[in-house]
Amino acid sequence: MLPRLLFLLTGFLFFALNTSAQTFEPGLLVRSNGDTLRGEIENGFWNEPPTFVRFRPTADSPAQQFEPAEVRAFNFTDGRHFRYETLPIDQAAETRLSRLPRGNATNVKSEALLAEVLVDGPCSLLRVATLGTVHYLLRCPGRDVLDLSERKYLSTSTEGTTVIADGNNYRSQLNLYFLTCPAARKAAETAAFTTAALAAVVQAYNQQCDATHQLGRNWLAKSGPRRQVSLQGGVLAGLRYNMLDSPTGSGSDCADCQMHPFAGLYADLFLPGRTTAAYGELSGSRFRSSGVVDYGVFQTSYYDYEGWLATARIGIRRFILMPHEQQLIIGIGYELNRVWRPTLTSTSGPVISSSEANLTFATPTLLPNVALGWRNRRFTISLDGQLYQSTDDQLRSLFGKGIGVRLSTAYRLGRNYDAAPRQPTGKH
Repeated sequence: MLPRLLFLLTGFLFFALNTSAQTFEPGLLVRSNGDTLRGEIENGFWNEPPTFVRFRPTADSPAQQFEPAEVRAFNFTDGRHFRYETLPIDQAAETRLSRLPRGNATNVKSEALLAEVLVDGPCSLLRVATLGTVHYLLRCPGRDVLDLSERKYLSTSTEGTTVIADGNNYRSQLNLYFLTCPAARKAAETAAFTTAALAAVVQAYNQQCDATHQLGRNWLAKSGPRRQVSLQGGVLAGLRYNMLDSPTGSGSDCADCQMHPFAGLYADLFLPGRTTAAYGELSGSRFRSSGVVDYGVFQTSYYDYEGWLATARIGIRRFILMPHEQQLIIGIGYELNRVWRPTLTSTSGPVISSSEANLTFATPTLLPNVALGWRNRRFTISLDGQLYQSTDDQLRSLFGKGIGVRLSTAYRLGRNYDAAPRQPTGKH
């Protein structure tokens, strides 16, 4: 069984490493020296500014990686547009409850990064997302860059309690910024703090108050992913090691403590941004355990049992982009186990029936399982561990004594629906 499994895993590895499944899409990249490259760009579905960009002239060419400072701008043919800019970003703008500052403070620092372009014209609208908030930046002729961002802070009420206050006075900022443009000021009076509303204010300036009287190029329709979520799935297989005490207290040091092959199916439901996914899995493996039944009056029966273990897992996985078309995966989750078709063998004492025995698998602790993985195109390899309870003690229900460790490989089936249809590409 094991040699056959290793042969299948080797086949998966060979096929995966020779199958391109990255999300490369037709696009245009302008280098910092002015050279314009047409070909395919890897779509990272970025929320925060890209930390690197991968480009290849054709689908069969090796990918070349560019750092942000090496790129003047890039855009997808049917997607988003990014431009390298030095922008003043208010580091104090925050919306996360655990990090809210006390008082409405500012801490502006200039950063050179790849900002997303929403409106490109005489007056441009850019977007830069940070962990704490989203910044909308206006770059208009004859004016400094204006940073608009959602912000909250802690304040003390008249009753002496701490409350959360809203510090986003974007309408007042827009009114002062467009002091000499009545059309933009009028649009700002009722503008919501949304991408479309802020773009309308910028376009009002471009059309009514700029000398060109021309609307800027609008990238809003292409600024988001084609789908809010993306479902991907495939098959997985590997080896599982169970180091578990008997759930019924047979007295043995370890009820299993051996390697078992396992296989199953998995699915990732990627959320917007494509860096976080809800993870689900169904798998099956063999296992062994033992137990004891105490009849009283000095009669005790010991037994061994083995069977199939069906495991369902659900959790969250975080995908971190790495160089050379790879991803680092960090995950947590919970599992539910079900014993299937167990066989029972009495080893000492009176013979017992399956109805008298407790033919169960160890119960997971309240702590989630943890996983660390590496993905290259369709192929994923990961290592995960789960703690199991060994007694009814409340402390053990949290930390446990038993452990299950799995080394697995996975292969994604089906095409990546985030990828745009291929188009002829070239370079000039």
